[in-house]
Amino acid sequence: MKIEKKRKKNKLPIFILILVVLVIIQMLRPIGKPKIKLAMNTDQTINGNLNILWPPHTQNAIAIQNEGLIEKTANQTPLPTASVAKIMTAYIILKDHPLKFGESGPTLTITNQDVQEYLADKAGGQSVVKVAAGEKLNERQMLEALLLPSANNIATLLARWDSGSVKSFVEKMNEIAKQLGMTNTHYADPAGISLNTQSSAYDQVLLAQKAFEIPTFRHIVGMAQASLPVCSTVYNVNYVLGKDGIVGIKTGSMPQIGANFVFAAKHFVGYKQTTIIGAIFGAQGQEPLMTALNGAITAINSTKPCLTLKQIIKKNQLIGTLSYPNGLKTNIIAKDSIYSLVWSSKKININVKIDKNLKLPVEKGQKIGNLIVNDKKVPILAQTSINKPTLIQKLTRL
Repeated sequence: MKIEKKRKKNKLPIFILILVVLVIIQMLRPIGKPKIKLAMNTDQTINGNLNILWPPHTQNAIAIQNEGLIEKTANQTPLPTASVAKIMTAYIILKDHPLKFGESGPTLTITNQDVQEYLADKAGGQSVVKVAAGEKLNERQMLEALLLPSANNIATLLARWDSGSVKSFVEKMNEIAKQLGMTNTHYADPAGISLNTQSSAYDQVLLAQKAFEIPTFRHIVGMAQASLPVCSTVYNVNYVLGKDGIVGIKTGSMPQIGANFVFAAKHFVGYKQTTIIGAIFGAQGQEPLMTALNGAITAINSTKPCLTLKQIIKKNQLIGTLSYPNGLKTNIIAKDSIYSLVWSSKKININVKIDKNLKLPVEKGQKIGNLIVNDKKVPILAQTSINKPTLIQKLTRL
C-alpha cells in the first residue's frame, strides 16, 4: 500500500507539469487565420439572348475593351489578313519606340533602296505612298502612311528600321502573336501582301484591344487624313470612320480573299463610355470592302442593345461572414456599389481577398479586405467589432 501511494505522489507533479505546458501552449498558440463564408454565388452567368448580325459567310468576333469577349463565331480558322497585318506592325513600332501625344519621334531619311522598293511595289499594283531619296519622315508620319492609306512600302521601311531586317521583324511579329495568345496567327511579312500572313477574327480582336491601349495608335487610326512631305495629303481607307461611333481601326482586302475589317466604336451604356472592338474576316460580294465596312456598322448597332450596366453589388450589402477558429466572427458588408457592363452569357466571377495584416481586435467599420467582381473591387468592412479572445476562449479552443 505504501508503495502504491508513493507512485501516485510521483505521478502528480508530472501531471501538473503537463497541464502547465498545455496551458502555456494554448496561451501562446496563434489564433489562426480568419476565413470568409460568402453569402452569394461566386460564379454567375447573365441570362438573355445575343442577336449580333454579321455579313453572310464571314468569320467574326466582337468584344468590349477591358470588359471581355461578347461573341466569336465558330469558324475561327486562319485566313489571309491582307493589310490588317499592319496593326501588328504599328503595335510593335509603338511598343519599341513609344510616342507620347504630340511627339513626332525619330526622323528617317529615305534612301535609294527605299525608292526602288516603292517603285517595285507600285508596279505590282500594291498600296503605296510615294517617297523620294533624301526625303525625311518622322516616326509619326510613317505610322500615318502605314495606317491611313495602308502603304506597303512603309511597312517594309518600318520593319527594317526597327529590327535591322524584314526577316527579324517578322520573327518578332510571330513572337508577339504567341505572347498574346493568337493561336491561329502566322505572319510572313509586315504588310500583309503575302497569302501566308494569316490570322483569325478573334486573334485580331485580341491584338486590337492591346493596340488600342496606346493613345498614339488610337489617335492615328481615328484620323481621316494626314499630310506627308512628298505625297502630300493621304486619306484613310476606312470609309465609315466617324459613322455610328466608329473610331478605327484597319481594313485589308485583296481580290483573292475578299475583305477584312478590324473596327472600334465608342458607345455610352448609361453613364459609362465603352469601346466596342470587333473583326470581320472574309467578306465577299461585288464590293467586298464595302460589305465588310457596312457589316461592321450593322454588327455594332446590333451589339449596342445587348449591353446593360448592371448593379452587381449594392452599398452596405451583406457579403458574408468573417470567422476565426475560436468561434469569434462578424458579418462583412460592401463599402460601395459595383456596377458592371454585362451582356447575355457574360460570366461574373466574385472573389474576396482578406488583408494580409488583419489582426485582432477588429473594429466596427474596419476594412478587412476587398471584394473583387471580375476586374473591379471595393473594400469590405466589418459590420461589428471582434475583440481579442478571452482567457477561457484561448484555453478551450481546439
